[in-house]
Amino acid sequence: MEIRFIRRHLLILIGILAVITVLVDLVRISSYKSLPQRPDKKIQTRQDQVYYDLVNGSKEIDWSQLDGTLEYINGQYDCADFNLVSLIRIIYQYGEIIPAANMAKIKNTLLNFRYWWDEPGENSMCYWSENHQILFASAEYLIGQKYPDTVFPKSGLTGKQHIAKARKRILDWMEMRWNYGFIEYYSSVYYQEDIGGMINLIDFADEEISKKMQIIMDLLMYDVAAQNVKTMFISASGRAYEGNRKGGRNSTLNGLTNYYWGNGEKIGSGLMYGMMTTKRYCLPQVLSEIGRDTSTVIIKQNNGLDISELKQEGFYGTDDKCMMMQLGMEAFSNPEVIRNTLELVRKNKMFSNSFLTDLKILDFSLLRWLHLEPLLIRIVNPQSNGVAIQKGNTYTYKTKDYSLYSVQNHQPGNYADQQHVAGMNIGNSFSIFHTHPALEKDKHSQSPNYWVGYGHFPKVAQDGNVCLAIYNTPSKKGLMEADLLDYTHAWFPKEQFDSTLVIGNFAMGKKGNTYCAFIGKNPFKFRAETTDNLIQQGKQTFWITEAGSKDENGSFGEFCQRIQKNSLTFNSQNLELTYISKDKKYQLTFDSDFLVNGVVVNTKYPRYDSPYCKADKKAQTLNFNCNGKSLYLDFFNMKRNF
Repeated sequence: MEIRFIRRHLLILIGILAVITVLVDLVRISSYKSLPQRPDKKIQTRQDQVYYDLVNGSKEIDWSQLDGTLEYINGQYDCADFNLVSLIRIIYQYGEIIPAANMAKIKNTLLNFRYWWDEPGENSMCYWSENHQILFASAEYLIGQKYPDTVFPKSGLTGKQHIAKARKRILDWMEMRWNYGFIEYYSSVYYQEDIGGMINLIDFADEEISKKMQIIMDLLMYDVAAQNVKTMFISASGRAYEGNRKGGRNSTLNGLTNYYWGNGEKIGSGLMYGMMTTKRYCLPQVLSEIGRDTSTVIIKQNNGLDISELKQEGFYGTDDKCMMMQLGMEAFSNPEVIRNTLELVRKNKMFSNSFLTDLKILDFSLLRWLHLEPLLIRIVNPQSNGVAIQKGNTYTYKTKDYSLYSVQNHQPGNYADQQHVAGMNIGNSFSIFHTHPALEKDKHSQSPNYWVGYGHFPKVAQDGNVCLAIYNTPSKKGLMEADLLDYTHAWFPKEQFDSTLVIGNFAMGKKGNTYCAFIGKNPFKFRAETTDNLIQQGKQTFWITEAGSKDENGSFGEFCQRIQKNSLTFNSQNLELTYISKDKKYQLTFDSDFLVNGVVVNTKYPRYDSPYCKADKKAQTLNFNCNGKSLYLDFFNMKRNF
């Protein structure tokens, strides 16, 4: 009787303490304020133009043009690290001609900047994505090197201490790229940001960093060369926005592909302009040959890691290197890593960062003490889980007329964010692709939205010039899902083709000598008042993309007739799709394997598998070859021969 009395009162006491703890936490959490990512009014930043003018011999520089740049950096607004790229080149190459008063303002800004998440202060800058990691580390290293014995007031560290901190992150970042490739693979947006930070280190850092970074730059430029078609760099990608999916003649990595293997015209001002002025980096000729190559090739590649591989690869902790991999993957809320994310955010006072402020709903002491965050995430399954950029096994089929590309069997059915898992380049004119929109057309969100990312990933498989995709949209919206639309759609810009035929569940187009076809389960119809937005109703549907050309198929009419006569079956219950084209039988099942002519296709690839390079992941050396030119890379021994 006495034991039960004690137990009952102990439970009451525990309950009271739990309620008090929750109430105290609610008060604390409600006090978190979100800091702005951008200034209230647009600030004009001119550092790129100033650097361009200096390089090109302008005699009259209005140094006050940098005032807006300094204001933006002082405000520690998101992407301030972008503005540091050209500013660093200015002070390194032209510091002696900067007037003393202007130089004093620049120095004050640079000494008081917050270069990493562990430094005192709070802001809403994104530090963690792959491109921001190298931009911040590059800036910290080079500013520390510029002022080695000066104490930086905000951090309390000397320049030399900043160099040591940043140097480790730079070496770790490069080693991850060497071993696993780019997480933001084939991103025509974020490769530009990578290049900005990388070229500054190549030009101004110590010998080890410079030599190793030249090797990593070669890997990035190989990606660009191998995936581009006649200078248009658009492909499957870990992070892509609307313009990066739709393509077009301006999709040339801001002109860099034109410069290296197109017409040779130099690029204009911007954070990549160091590529035009560098004395240390020279693009190996083999990469230009690959960029120009018009032979028919299949390029398979393995990029990044899955969350399930983090532990075995040694990236499961909360140190900088581990968190750079986890957050570089944009894996924030996934149950495997949520406790690591919260530990980092708490430790560095980052609930005020507007990118991370929603995590405050998990900042309850009881959840932390009882390790309940992963369980809660599994139950709720928030849409943010789809932000994680997991391993991409990419497959690209290229001819002189087109490229068809995909990420094989990539997280089918899961939420998505900015990933792009299937599309086709119509020469270097434009691209076509299909997607399950995450939001309706008029609803605003950076990503995912109507044209960016997916509501739910399809199951994708490709062999040669044929790509199959099955969409299995859930019947009910997830607990925290923004929207759940019951249709899929495609970018199919009718006006940009020479001719098209849209009939029933077929959409076919011709541009020059390039042909393409979409085949769906249900009839296609252009969205009202559009000639580029092809809608297919239905939750359980498929899209087949077949690429062709005049050389391969004869006339466009013959291509269209053949496509419409091809054998096709789809089981909506089992989600089994069978398609026969040119005596080749393709079979794809949503929850099973991909078969071609009855043989299971392995969609897990080594690091590189193409006519240009074959190598396993974490290979010690790499060899690239094309048209008699070659490149030999040995990262750890800093050997680069071409």
